[in-house]
Amino acid sequence: MSRGSMIRRIIGAAVISAVLVLVTVGSMASQGSEADLSYRSLDYQATVLSNGDLRVVQTIDVHLRDRDEPWRQLYQDYQIKPSNLTAITDVSVRNLSTGTDYSVLTNPRVPSDVPEGMWDSTQAGHWYMADVTQGDDSLSPYDPSSDTGERTVEVGWNIPATDSASSMRFRVSMTFVGVATAHPDVASLKWEPFGQKNQTPIGKVTGSVSFPEGIDSSNSWAWLHFDGTSTTSRASDGSLRFSADDVRAGQYLDVVAMFDVSAAKGVARTDSTDAKQRIIDDETQQESEWRESQRRAAIRRIVLVVVFAVAGLAAIVVGLVLARRSRRQASYQGDLDYWRDPPDLSPASAASMLVMLNGEKGKASLQNRQMSSTVLSLVSKGAISLLPGSDRLYRGLDPGRIDASTIVRSAARSGTGASRDAMTMAIMPVCRDNRESLALSQSEDAVLRLLETAAGRLGTSVFDFASLRRAFKGWKDGYKVSEDVSSAMANEFALLGATRSIGGGAVLCGVLGVACAVALAMQGSLAVVVSLAAPVLFLSLCVIATSRTKGLTVPEGQRLAGQVLGLRRYLEDFSDFTDRGAADLVLWDRYLVYAAAFGISEKALRQLALAYPELSDGQWLDQNASGSLIYWSYRPWAFQRAAMAGGIAGTAASIDPSAFSATVGDIGSQISSSFSELRSTIAAARPSSSGSGGSFSGGGFGGSGGGSGGGSFGGR
Repeated sequence: MSRGSMIRRIIGAAVISAVLVLVTVGSMASQGSEADLSYRSLDYQATVLSNGDLRVVQTIDVHLRDRDEPWRQLYQDYQIKPSNLTAITDVSVRNLSTGTDYSVLTNPRVPSDVPEGMWDSTQAGHWYMADVTQGDDSLSPYDPSSDTGERTVEVGWNIPATDSASSMRFRVSMTFVGVATAHPDVASLKWEPFGQKNQTPIGKVTGSVSFPEGIDSSNSWAWLHFDGTSTTSRASDGSLRFSADDVRAGQYLDVVAMFDVSAAKGVARTDSTDAKQRIIDDETQQESEWRESQRRAAIRRIVLVVVFAVAGLAAIVVGLVLARRSRRQASYQGDLDYWRDPPDLSPASAASMLVMLNGEKGKASLQNRQMSSTVLSLVSKGAISLLPGSDRLYRGLDPGRIDASTIVRSAARSGTGASRDAMTMAIMPVCRDNRESLALSQSEDAVLRLLETAAGRLGTSVFDFASLRRAFKGWKDGYKVSEDVSSAMANEFALLGATRSIGGGAVLCGVLGVACAVALAMQGSLAVVVSLAAPVLFLSLCVIATSRTKGLTVPEGQRLAGQVLGLRRYLEDFSDFTDRGAADLVLWDRYLVYAAAFGISEKALRQLALAYPELSDGQWLDQNASGSLIYWSYRPWAFQRAAMAGGIAGTAASIDPSAFSATVGDIGSQISSSFSELRSTIAAARPSSSGSGGSFSGGGFGGSGGGSGGGSFGGR
């Protein structure tokens, strides 16, 4: 495999890996963000009042996707329950994006009940409270002083009709009445900012909870319940700090807190039994059980990650060794020397051999080389003749009697010249009269039959390339002739016994590595995808891309490979040799045939012209090379148009290979959140302790639920 081919394959593996990783990262990052309405961020500033109420100030950043109708109304629903929340009061709403304070609307209405043209002028810029216990299709006014008992209350605010918005920021303030319960020893509360009914995803939640005066970390206790990635801490004044990442629909967050009852004054709800130790014991048990379950899950997850990572890396190491071995088996192992004679295989097979040795890709490119070199080989063997110009110049002439030098001189005298775009082929009578004397290979015979088929459809054995294309145009069964050529070339190369199947082990290791990379990606962490799955995938694809599936047999494959590589090297360095003896036109013709098979026709023509200056002499060509492949490579157009000083640099091969084609031819934040999740997972694998004891440290944990509020968010 050539160095260039190796680099291209590695780059291809890198591109494929990058695309797959980006698709995976994008898919994981977009989970939960496809909702029409989402909160980009949500910050709570909560203050526990001495009378047991909770003052809550929210800063909300809302994202609205385009939908069938404009957005007009945003809201939050809360559950009023005498056991933990008796009313919601003191509501205010400020649009931070516009700096507008919204005013209260006493008779709220859903957008569908208001004519579209009247919404912005009559409803937008107001907030409301409504009783939606019976459903949210109608908004009944809510009076905190008289509406008691269990009910669902909606706090909403009306915005101007908006098709979509990447960000709209609001500050929504309210007081939760009757949240705390006073016991003989402590005052306790369980606040649930959002509950299981909430279907609005939230990118990032942050919050703080402050206690009444005189309360600090020494006489207060708290726990956070959240089953996702979260953090908890205390400020110097004893207030609580918490965060939660990537909140999905159905996830809830609870803050359980208690403080010394001496700081509570006028709490409406009381209980006659001590609660401190009971709450500590209950929370400790919940935390311990949760931490233990998470530890077990984390251990399983880490074990899986380690197993897949180690298995993937092991497969890669073994695969790289086997891939290197396969490349060696597919390369020539002898001393690369010059080979001065035509190799012991047809031009089409020589092209296949070189492509295999170089590890090149591209079926069309190989077929072009095979067809061009095979046609040139038929010319060199006298089966066909190549003539300048279109076939109109040769109508009625016997192909066997056409004199090349006469045609060229006549074209030069008339000033018509010859165009590369016009070239005529003539099938010689020997193909019909004495085909065996041509000693054609299987591939050469197949190509000649293709040309003979075209001649039969055209009714003439002399035709140019335009006529050749016309012969097959619209012919439904024409593909069969082309397939016969391809099959003949493939069978001919296979029958040489020069190659064998190799590299199965390397490919298997690469596939196993890819499977391990997929398994790592399925662990659901962007951090694992980026840090482990991506490298394993890339290296596994490198194993597959750089391994070889065809190797050389010993000794036949090695012998033929040496001839092919030696002849190519000789043709590329031809002008450096001065001891070749007399010019041999037949050998030159065969050189050009194989130069076309190797894809170095232009270089070979330059090397020949540098070695034999007589090729620049039109008269010499007319007298000595008329009718040969060499003649048609230099005389008709190259002689008249090329600059001959220092050779004929710039002269191209006489055959355009394409003419003989046989087939006529927001993630950053998501990643940050993911690495935070990875750290939490690793930390969770540590042995569980007896719990935080109410210190509000170590992050949140599952369990609990059903706290005051149970908020759910939405929009209309």
